[in-house]
Amino acid sequence: MVSDVTEQMDNLQAIDQLIHKEADELINNKGLHKILLEFGSPHYTGSYALRLMTWRDLDIYLEAENISEEKFFELGKKIASRFQPVKMSYRNERIAKTKGLPDGLYWGIYLGNEREGAWKIDVWAMDKQECQQLLDYCNNLLTRISDPERLKILEIKSKCWKDPLYRKSYTSSDIYSAVLDKGIENFEQFREWLQKILYLV
Repeated sequence: MVSDVTEQMDNLQAIDQLIHKEADELINNKGLHKILLEFGSPHYTGSYALRLMTWRDLDIYLEAENISEEKFFELGKKIASRFQPVKMSYRNERIAKTKGLPDGLYWGIYLGNEREGAWKIDVWAMDKQECQQLLDYCNNLLTRISDPERLKILEIKSKCWKDPLYRKSYTSSDIYSAVLDKGIENFEQFREWLQKILYLV
């Protein structure tokens, strides 16, 4: 039993390392970082920075003071030309002001069907103050995640990424909060907790 658990955890960590390496390939060798540098200072955050990658999702904060919509669409054009995504979605949260989302401009870049393992890249462009607040949040999370908690989060995330309710009813932040703040130990406990707070069936 102990050996089975150890093997599972080794596999989860190996997946994180593999996807992290693929992300580095996108960033460095395929030119994403070079493109982003033309428009601001990119920060690679989320599960990439936290070493909690279980699916191909890359979160980027682009520190770009007062970037115009025209320049942001120029960025989108360059990304589309370089990576040939099947879909890109745009948001202007400077106008929408959706609760819980950054005050900035957004590209959601889909290199295929993310539920089948293709890359999804999220780029948020924002000013320095907004960016620093979000980076502080991520850095604070990183300091709170011990090795045992990292493995719990990886185990839960590994079973959520194909869930149709993921992103619609809950996010990775809910998983982090469940483990770090609520003492959730595994996926079964997480689902029970989620049902209570979201009234899921």
